[in-house]
Amino acid sequence: MRRNAIPMARLLTRRLAWIALAVMLANLVLIWAYYGSDREALQDKVVERRMSVMEADLIASDYGGYRIGPDARALFEAHPEAYGFALLGPDGVPLDQANGDLIPADALASSRFADDWIVRLPDGASRLIVASHTVGPVAADLRLVFVARGDPANLLARALLTELVRHIAVPLVPAILLLLGANALMIHRSLGPVSRAAAWARALHPGARDTAPRPQTGLKDIDDLLDATGRALDSLTDALSAEKRRAAEAAHALRTPLAALTARLDQLPEGEATDRLRRDMAQLSRTVGQILASAKADMVAIEPGARADLGAIAEIVVAALAPVAIRRGAELELLRQPPTPDIAGDSEAVALALTNLVENAIVHAGGRITVTVGPGARIDVRDRGPGLPEGDADRLFQAFRQGPKAPATGAGLGLSIAARIQRAHGGTVTARTHAEGGAEFRLAFG
Repeated sequence: MRRNAIPMARLLTRRLAWIALAVMLANLVLIWAYYGSDREALQDKVVERRMSVMEADLIASDYGGYRIGPDARALFEAHPEAYGFALLGPDGVPLDQANGDLIPADALASSRFADDWIVRLPDGASRLIVASHTVGPVAADLRLVFVARGDPANLLARALLTELVRHIAVPLVPAILLLLGANALMIHRSLGPVSRAAAWARALHPGARDTAPRPQTGLKDIDDLLDATGRALDSLTDALSAEKRRAAEAAHALRTPLAALTARLDQLPEGEATDRLRRDMAQLSRTVGQILASAKADMVAIEPGARADLGAIAEIVVAALAPVAIRRGAELELLRQPPTPDIAGDSEAVALALTNLVENAIVHAGGRITVTVGPGARIDVRDRGPGLPEGDADRLFQAFRQGPKAPATGAGLGLSIAARIQRAHGGTVTARTHAEGGAEFRLAFG
């Protein structure tokens, strides 16, 4: 699986979000185009909103008159050359006004106009907007006249923004958020069977018989895919089992004639030819042993409740390999660094993995080799040799991989065997060049 892959639910939700954004942008363009093509409609909105603001700030005086409050007057004080108003009483006499020189005389004659109207009068290169609207209590019979020359206060832009908010932000944004949330929930629930199928598939191991039962998703297509995957895995397991069995049988069958040949070599007279034959026989015996160990590593099955004592395993392996180390002029030592808890695992398989690491250190490095158990669920094998070759240390754990200066006494399977056993235990095996020299390999268990 790619590390940068994203979940399908997130991908679908993201695409829905892009669609929602496109819908919002389309509405934005439509509203902008509508008011852009009908500027007078937007001007009417500005006048209507300004009249409402002034009417809301209408103040009745103690002597029965009326005036516009300071909040609504701020616009006229800030732009005396562009905006003006007049509040007219029943007889058409101004009760309050600002920048009255902008207001045409005809607009103040109540007898010549209806109570609510808006006109656009020529004013040089532009137009003068004049509007009238009845305000206040009905009994007061008040009329408000508003005049605008140009738009230095950007009232049109504010009105357009208000329309956008009214038609997009208020109705669409909550609806889109609700839709995205509902869709994300439905997508997550709908993809639940796919997630369960993926979890089952990730738990599969080729060659393992005791796999988890296939989940029943209730979706025919996914169930068919799971069934096909299960049948393919069963076929692969049968093929792998047969291959492992043949390799193990061949390696096991070779051990007897190799033992007989070794015994006969001991009867030959000492000499250079006999020594070369013994070295070749030792190499062949180790290769056969590694092939048999490789077959065992692929067939590791951890029984439920099985426990492995790492300290006891290390003692057994060190004791078994001590004679081999002495013959090669190496020295083995065992250290414990508590705590060293038991692990859930197969003792024989862990011993096989550790044996391969220690043998690898004896053959390739020699000298003093330290096996350290702990602290925690780990075993370290450190030598004082030349260290690891340059390059990616993970490549050392590939089957049949040997270093450039490795002696011709094996098939390059030891580290690969340890890696496969660790995978079966849910652990890892790592290698590094120690800071004080030599190589250090670590078996770490979950």
